[in-house]
Amino acid sequence: MKQFATLIIGTSTLLLSVTAPVVQAQAQTPTYRLIERDMAASNRIQVQVTPGRATPISFTQTDEAIAYILVADPSRLVYTTDTDLKSGRATTIFLRAIRPLKFPGATTTAITNLLVQTVDKTGQKRLYNFDIVPVRRNTGYLGIQIANAIVSGTAPRRGAASESSAIAGQQTLLIDKNRRARVDDIETGLRIAINRGYTNKSDPVVPKVQQVLSLLRNSRVTIPEAATSVGVPVEVISELGRIALNDRLLRLGQQR
Repeated sequence: MKQFATLIIGTSTLLLSVTAPVVQAQAQTPTYRLIERDMAASNRIQVQVTPGRATPISFTQTDEAIAYILVADPSRLVYTTDTDLKSGRATTIFLRAIRPLKFPGATTTAITNLLVQTVDKTGQKRLYNFDIVPVRRNTGYLGIQIANAIVSGTAPRRGAASESSAIAGQQTLLIDKNRRARVDDIETGLRIAINRGYTNKSDPVVPKVQQVLSLLRNSRVTIPEAATSVGVPVEVISELGRIALNDRLLRLGQQR
């Protein structure tokens, strides 16, 4: 992975293992991660939790109320809701990290999962699965907001890559002033990175990128949203697109 990491130093992002139990958040202005409801319900969403701070997961932008919550490993995490679950009006969960506890006979893990079942006004139930990832420092976002269908991409930060389409499989990512990478380009860039030894198939980032590709082809989400939901820095996705575009230019030049 070292060679691949050196390729993206210019983006001012440190490529960290996305599956490590403890990671450092990227330096950026904190905001809420907005995740489309259908995508959140059909995929595992990573939620970073920092010691001494509460991290909310909110359903206030949907018509859903929280009906049931289960923490697989409660030895490191506690939660509260904005109102009692029995009231049928709870819409937000607040997560807090705690010092590890010992429960006789219980199993523990560094990254546990949180299951949340909701019910909407029509009586339809949905089950959400969140991976709870401990981090040492403040996260790059304030919390998670689940929202109804997101038609257009969120506004990018100044100087960051932007996206022009949220149609499944047709999303593009701005690589530089005049070039955009498609979903197929990102997949090609990953294959090239593996073939050239920038990374290898056993590297944790590879299945994460593949999960991003699956989300993009099956959901109406932007590339930054898909990358964030899986826990891959968008700069990594951008670099894979750049690798594919540069390789295409090189091959075109050789054909002339």
